[in-house]
Amino acid sequence: MSMTWTEANLAVTAPGQIFELIDSEVFGVKTQVFKNAPAHLGQIFAGSRNHGDKTFLVYEGETWSFAKTMDQVDALSNLLVNSYGIKKGDRVAVAMRNYPEWVMSFAAIISVGAISVSMNSWWVEDEMDFALQDSGAKVLICDQQRFDIAESSCTKLGVKVLVARAEKPLPTGVDTWQEALAPHLAAGLKCPVVEIASDDDATILYTSGTTGRPKGAVSTHRAIISALMAFSARNAVLTMSGTKLKDITGPEVPTSFILIVPLFHVTGCVPVMMSCFIAGLKLAIMYKWDAEKALEMIEREQITNFVGVPTQSWDLVNSPVFDKYDTSSLRAVGGGGAPTPTSLVGKVNDKVKNGGPQLGYGMTETNAFGPAITGSDYLSHPTSTGRAVLPMLVEVRDENLKPVPTGQAGEI
Repeated sequence: MSMTWTEANLAVTAPGQIFELIDSEVFGVKTQVFKNAPAHLGQIFAGSRNHGDKTFLVYEGETWSFAKTMDQVDALSNLLVNSYGIKKGDRVAVAMRNYPEWVMSFAAIISVGAISVSMNSWWVEDEMDFALQDSGAKVLICDQQRFDIAESSCTKLGVKVLVARAEKPLPTGVDTWQEALAPHLAAGLKCPVVEIASDDDATILYTSGTTGRPKGAVSTHRAIISALMAFSARNAVLTMSGTKLKDITGPEVPTSFILIVPLFHVTGCVPVMMSCFIAGLKLAIMYKWDAEKALEMIEREQITNFVGVPTQSWDLVNSPVFDKYDTSSLRAVGGGGAPTPTSLVGKVNDKVKNGGPQLGYGMTETNAFGPAITGSDYLSHPTSTGRAVLPMLVEVRDENLKPVPTGQAGEI
């Protein structure tokens, strides 16, 4: 017999369980934290080396194993510390499209105790200039297009620049990824050891700035790790509470993700990319969104998880060539960022043979973690965004910030 949602939450986070929660105090606030959480993200990146030659990143004909990826991370870590003088707490900005080097940069920056600043790759010069000043970045790691936009700002601000996949000769003093990392790769040194605490800052992700300038949301190592563990805990809660997923026909396939949203956005960065890092999963990266190319990649790479915005799910299942491709590997199609039309919930369930729709409601400030819904719950409640799992607590309040009764509207 299935447990209630509350019972399942308590069982999954009970003493002795992998997701055990304990009382703690973070920045003077009493809260609950995962007892078995890694101390910092550097431990997660270092642990990924244990996956060795297992495929990690797939991009435009390139295949990067975990070992090969971490060789680049180690080399970049040494470049940042020993050549660029980056110290714990310094900000290093990343501005490029979804290249493998974005993933490597993120891991290297955070592993040496610096703060990764995710720059929106759609920004124009004024916006790039603002964020470089606002964040106090000492180094910018970028691609050619973003360098062309940010060059004058970096010169003005004295920001050191490293360009990945340079497409033309660069000015004196601007390094290319391949040349700058070469001596460090040859030396074969591992990532410099830095003392990192759980509540040290790890990332700055800029919000959209719809009411003014973009705002940098800061997250700590603990906050990101807590979100990652909570995503995993949710799966256990779903199972124990009786949420029914589709019966699978055909062979099981390893869990994998397709990256269809920007890495500078919290969804692409944490629940997609970081989930692959922590669990040793394959991440297939698209150059740009195209439904048919996504279908081709899903078939070729046997992708199980499709996480994007509702319009991408709509594009996928309504593609005129959908039935041309084998999508039997898919287990979950959905994401967040906007409400999903109820008609799309049913269509995804009908079109995806071995998978179903899912939806999550998170924020940049929560590392995309929040209430979510999938499986039989979503089919029976297609207008819902689901329920939260511990340690997140969600409450609906009135204009005076007082909790409202069940069934009454208010603000989350």
